[in-house]
Amino acid sequence: MPRADVVRVAVDWRRTLGPVPPRAFGLNLFRGFSLTGGPNEAAYRANVAYLAPGIVRYHHAGAMQDSRKAVEGLLNEANRTWDAAKIKRTLSASLGAHQRPERMVNIPGWPAWMDKNGDGRLDPDQFDAYARLCADLVRIVNRDARLGVRWWEVTNEKDDVYFTRFYENGGWGALKKPAEPDRVAELTDLFNRCARAMKQADPTIKVGGPAAARPDLVTFHERFLKGTLPNLDFFTFHAYASGSAATSDEEIYDRASGMGGFVKAVVDMARRLSPTRRIPVFLGEYNISWTWETRDPRMTNHKGVVFDALALTAACEAGADGSLAWNEKDGIYGKTGNADERHPAASLFHLANSYLAPGERVQSTTSNPKTVVAFAVRQPAQRRRALLLINRSDAPQTVALNVAGGGPLRTQNTVQHEISAAGYAARPMNAAAAALILPPHSVTLLTTTGK
Repeated sequence: MPRADVVRVAVDWRRTLGPVPPRAFGLNLFRGFSLTGGPNEAAYRANVAYLAPGIVRYHHAGAMQDSRKAVEGLLNEANRTWDAAKIKRTLSASLGAHQRPERMVNIPGWPAWMDKNGDGRLDPDQFDAYARLCADLVRIVNRDARLGVRWWEVTNEKDDVYFTRFYENGGWGALKKPAEPDRVAELTDLFNRCARAMKQADPTIKVGGPAAARPDLVTFHERFLKGTLPNLDFFTFHAYASGSAATSDEEIYDRASGMGGFVKAVVDMARRLSPTRRIPVFLGEYNISWTWETRDPRMTNHKGVVFDALALTAACEAGADGSLAWNEKDGIYGKTGNADERHPAASLFHLANSYLAPGERVQSTTSNPKTVVAFAVRQPAQRRRALLLINRSDAPQTVALNVAGGGPLRTQNTVQHEISAAGYAARPMNAAAAALILPPHSVTLLTTTGK
């Protein structure tokens, strides 16, 4: 019998709980439209191919600037239109034959000339002009360049300027000025105009949003869903765990797991408001820190791997159609660094997109989920099974496995992949060992091919 301090993990391959979507382990491409350090360079393309995301989201806050003034700018301000040549060049470069994830293009906001008073909101007399601008981008990408981008996301994190700032208590209280209502109706009207114009440019696309910054603003989410429902093809929101690098590891991990609760709330809301037409839900951005200023080192070390694994599995269990980490390359958040070096999370995404997605989630339980989290997946087409074990504690953990349905997991062809403070390693699993030893703050993936 296992000792009391041994964590007991049980897996039943006969009990399928739900799908692991092909978009479950996606990525934001912060450098996706960059002419330097981005898709035009072989090292960048090789790293994205290694990460193997099922979906990528092109997003940079600087996209709505002039391309001659900002590295990530996509506009031709002189002609008040897009820099079509740059857009085609960068997107074409990242659509190499060796990597074919689904694409989501985010249109984060509007040009400065459409917000003359600088209040962060689109000027009312510019709504139709902005809708035409969005439709023009679809034409450039899908009609002229024939790149077939399927997912289009309108605006990014506008819940503050259209909703939150009008209320007390961070958006949960009463109106600050009873005579001054919020502007959610404006945002939904804007989205509807854009969606209709964009689908006229290409009827095959899906248009969604609003890329909400706050996962907890239930009122804002519901009003946006209700106001856009006839034109909304998918709903997106973001979730970050902390604004301080001093937040404890345990609290960070708890908040990663808690992201599943936010996903479930939106999934349930979408089902309630749209019972006959399914609205996919995406966790469009997630990471540890909601501000780059913390420069939290956990986002690029092995503890960030634990965080990612907890967030991704929680979102999947809650019914997310996809989750997209922030981001693929930079010096603070990236799964790779500015010099294209691979951070530990790169190995996690490579493994997850190889052995977990797409697949079928099966029942797995752990005797101490505050210490070790389990996530089991089978891929029938590839005749593969995988068990993800996440040690979210600061001590080594001994795990005893109990596997039912189709034979034991530990066989001579089981590979043990491990990401820890020591880096990434893969080795044949010791089938004779009585238990597994998981290093502190680590992720272990057991993969087996066979019946």
